[in-house]
Amino acid sequence: MRRSFFPRFGLFLVLIPAVALCSLATTLLADDPASDKKAEKLLPLAPPTAKELAENRMQFMKAALARYTIQIGERKEPATVGDPCLRWSNPIGGASDGIIAVYSHKGGRPAAVGQLFLNRWERWLNEFTIIPENDVAIQRLGRLFWKPSQYVCKFSDLPRAPAPAGNPVLRLTQMRAIAADFSAIDYFAEAKQPLRLLRQPVYRYSENEKILDGALFIFVLGTDPECCLLVEASQDKKEPHYRYALAPMTTCSLQARYKDRLVWEIERRGTAGAKSRAYYAGVYTPEPGETLPK
Repeated sequence: MRRSFFPRFGLFLVLIPAVALCSLATTLLADDPASDKKAEKLLPLAPPTAKELAENRMQFMKAALARYTIQIGERKEPATVGDPCLRWSNPIGGASDGIIAVYSHKGGRPAAVGQLFLNRWERWLNEFTIIPENDVAIQRLGRLFWKPSQYVCKFSDLPRAPAPAGNPVLRLTQMRAIAADFSAIDYFAEAKQPLRLLRQPVYRYSENEKILDGALFIFVLGTDPECCLLVEASQDKKEPHYRYALAPMTTCSLQARYKDRLVWEIERRGTAGAKSRAYYAGVYTPEPGETLPK
């Protein structure tokens, strides 16, 4: 007797939609947002990028230096910090990241130059050099932090210097030429290290009826500031005239020459972390709840 194939074929037609529905259900479950969120939680978080780490350090360094103010004598308003004027590193010394910034009264002569940096042992250090010649105190959040008992930054007239020019652009050219006649060395790790002058000043300033124009130049090792040179057109006499001053930005011994003549030197001021009478260098102490970045 002949059998019909239609019943079997009909069963096959029923099975095809069933298999398709199962496949569709699997696809829908895979696209479920809740499933995606669970999968995301299992994925490891990516480490911060080098750019993100650098940005975090910059924000920390700026905030840390902003905790300090500089009090000069009986002056009512303290000098406050401006934006960082140099970001640096020192492959020789192992410092991986640092900044310097100027403390001043509304764009006048620096009251102090401060720096904060991460050293080779991944410890944050802060250092301060004082520019005025007496009666200065550094405060941190309104409390006395350090008061030097010696002052090593002294201004002297520049012999045979040109008369300051009548406009700022020409004066900058003059001050850069004056700075180029200076040279400096330090004794880092007991080795004599010639320092490189940054030809562009990191800070420019003036003060009504006192200073017509001024510029802060930096001598560096790598890009690490080691010595400050201030050149300014003073108005403390009848006619404006140029003068200069040098200040340390390191605990190492320093020597400076003007046209090959020794004009300034300072001995080593103890180890990093020592509160020198003339220069502060120490480990940065965070405030409660403050996180130190790497």
